[in-house]
Amino acid sequence: MATYTVRGTAHNIIYTYTDETGKKKQHWETYSTELEAMQRKAYIDYLQKAKLHQEILKAVVEYKRKRELERAINEQFRVPAPVVEVPSGTGDDNMTKTFREFAEKWLPFHARKERFSPNSYDSYRSNLENHIYPFFGDRVMSSITAEDIDNFIDHLSMKPCRGPKSYGKRLDNIPTLSSSSVKKCYTVLMAGFETALKWHYIASIPHVTAPAEKNVKRRAWEAGRVYEVLQSIQEDKLLHLVVHLAFVCSLRAGEIAGIDIRTIDVRDRCLWITRQVQRVSDTALSVLPKNEIIRVFPKLIHTSKSSLILKGPKTEDSHRKQYLTAPLIREIQERLAEIEANKRFFGSEYHDYGLLICQPDGRPIDPKNLESAFREHQARISIPYEERVDIQGLRKSGQMHKVRLSKNDYQLVAESAGQSPEVLMSNYNEALDSEKRALSRMVEGSFYPQQESEQAQTDEVSELVARLQQNPDLQRQLLQNLLLGAVGAEASTQCKDISRLAGFVS
Repeated sequence: MATYTVRGTAHNIIYTYTDETGKKKQHWETYSTELEAMQRKAYIDYLQKAKLHQEILKAVVEYKRKRELERAINEQFRVPAPVVEVPSGTGDDNMTKTFREFAEKWLPFHARKERFSPNSYDSYRSNLENHIYPFFGDRVMSSITAEDIDNFIDHLSMKPCRGPKSYGKRLDNIPTLSSSSVKKCYTVLMAGFETALKWHYIASIPHVTAPAEKNVKRRAWEAGRVYEVLQSIQEDKLLHLVVHLAFVCSLRAGEIAGIDIRTIDVRDRCLWITRQVQRVSDTALSVLPKNEIIRVFPKLIHTSKSSLILKGPKTEDSHRKQYLTAPLIREIQERLAEIEANKRFFGSEYHDYGLLICQPDGRPIDPKNLESAFREHQARISIPYEERVDIQGLRKSGQMHKVRLSKNDYQLVAESAGQSPEVLMSNYNEALDSEKRALSRMVEGSFYPQQESEQAQTDEVSELVARLQQNPDLQRQLLQNLLLGAVGAEASTQCKDISRLAGFVS
């Protein structure tokens, strides 16, 4: 297999080949970017694995011929090293250029200046291509008015969604873009106008009020529900570990996929969250600085336009130490033993990137595939669509559970998940159904006469006993939920119900 190494600013690929005389030789290839080098490495690895020796020799000859040609051209014409050109924006003809011409110059410049992550760059690019260019792309930028932008916002508000939300539906049943999508497009569109004014693409910045955004709260489960689903995952050990980590450690999908086994301390029962796996476009990788990118993984499909990368955590606070429960550390130890067995089985073909959550041969797993596997399992166990959560929902469930266990110590819980207390309080601070039910019972006990309250309670117990006697599975689920999900005042009430029901059921 080819070897990848870095010397100074050069990215090198080293591999052996057999020349025309049958003699084995070592060959070095140098590339200016890690992406080019890793793509070449993946191609050579494929040829070596398939034992296509003639193709490898042909690749060596072609590389040498290309480098000799480049040297000859550089010597003859003295071609200088490529530099990143920053638009000066002083040309008099800028006032006649289109929005697309401006945006294509501005976006890479703005992304580097603002230190965009590859995901943020891809998000901006996606909104430009899918929504903004079709409306404003060919318009002369200096002619765009506040009325045009208001018309654009109105157009987006009525625009049908594409993708999964539209599959199998009639046109009149397809939902329109969400308010958050409309707001994002507005943000992307308006972000460049200040620079456009400096570069003399426009005479003034249109003043437009931002569209309202309706926040949709992410669904979360009670701890008992998470435990039930975890118990139902028996065949897929890797998915079981993913769900377990997401809830107990409050991890994002990318953080789970990027856990480094070298940061796991079994004795101290902890691990460090220091990196994450993301899928990003090759365009983003070519435009943005790579100082935050730890590794670009080789592509499985050579023609793919995106790559999996290993990068640092989302924010500085996301770099954190996470303590583990005893059952979770035992499961991690089992996973580490499984990885060692896979290394012995695959031998030299094992890709050792130090990942805890990986494919059998060590290659990384796309976080979106973890999300898909979790969604498919929820469908298999017949969880209603409107009650399903994603891995971020498991993270939220874990945070809400910890808030209650810590008696609303937001600082402690926020730091354990790499969040700010303000974000935790605004996005994760909501009441669960069990707590609302407990509050209703407290009101009932304090407001109504004691006799009516006791009669209502007796009726509830009688109805519940009847259901339990008809359904043994319900008995087990109820007792499990009461033991795991009871909180506050409801806990004491439910314990009384358990004792009373135990007498009836027996």
